[in-house]
Amino acid sequence: MKVSIIATVLNEEKYLKEFLDSLFSQSYSPDEVVISDGGSGDNTLQFLKDYSLKESRLKVVVAEGNISLGRNAAIRRASGEIIAVTDAGAHVCRDWLKYLVESFNGDGDVACGFFAPVADSIYEKSLASVTVPIESEIEPEKFLPSSRSVAFLKSSWEEVGGYPEWLPICEDLVFDLKLRKRRYKFNFTPKAVAFWRPRPTVQKFFRQYFLYARGDGHARLWWRRHLIRYLAYLNGALIISMVVSGSVMWLLPFFIGAAGYLAKFYNRFLGHFPKESNKTLVYCFSLIPFFVVVGDIAKMIGYPWGNYQRLTKKINYEPY
Repeated sequence: MKVSIIATVLNEEKYLKEFLDSLFSQSYSPDEVVISDGGSGDNTLQFLKDYSLKESRLKVVVAEGNISLGRNAAIRRASGEIIAVTDAGAHVCRDWLKYLVESFNGDGDVACGFFAPVADSIYEKSLASVTVPIESEIEPEKFLPSSRSVAFLKSSWEEVGGYPEWLPICEDLVFDLKLRKRRYKFNFTPKAVAFWRPRPTVQKFFRQYFLYARGDGHARLWWRRHLIRYLAYLNGALIISMVVSGSVMWLLPFFIGAAGYLAKFYNRFLGHFPKESNKTLVYCFSLIPFFVVVGDIAKMIGYPWGNYQRLTKKINYEPY
């Protein structure tokens, strides 16, 4: 079947060459690559046009708006029966498309690729341990792929009505849920890896997780998960208050609870960066709790805000 790769871009001039080179040097060559520009204010659009002069398989569309609108515009322009989706700002392994396409040789309808961090500094490695899961965490039968690394049939996209354009973020999860609701078969394809860097500053990381949680509120996603987080921090605050008031006996339960909560993130560090020195390990293990708390605070602010926007019709929620 004919295969199209699609992606959206917005002010990605800095990493665009690496991204496009990784798509056009695939071991399984795509029939075309369709890039949707969301209204870049830098030189992104001109770079795409220049690149298309030397690579005829690159098609460029302009679709200003949210990422769903851009993805849908690119898919409508695509002529492939298989649509592979990734994000600008990332780059993919050389066999990425090969592994995704192979998933359709059996009875699969959706090929669920995976992702891995690109991290050089202690900051990046610590943040990657908080934000990027490792393969052992994944339950393939429940996995909802990020559109950083996924492929599906264009006919499936058409049947579910495409990506939800009413939703500014978390659109790929809602798209996955629409596919699952119609009983499409998902195949976990962990060797189809997309690589990406964590957010470069704490402020941008906070905004990223705030927007993710706000999107959960918009789409009515994962309320139990968010409730558990509120309860965990409430219990932690109560224990700390008791320790401060002189009940030192509560210190042990606090440290046991904190260690259990952080264990997943420390395990991720060891999974992503197994050959790091003891010095780096100590530095990163010291930073990881900070990033966990920052991310959790962002989520605890973003989730009620998203619900408020949905309930007050700031977001035109559409059942899925």
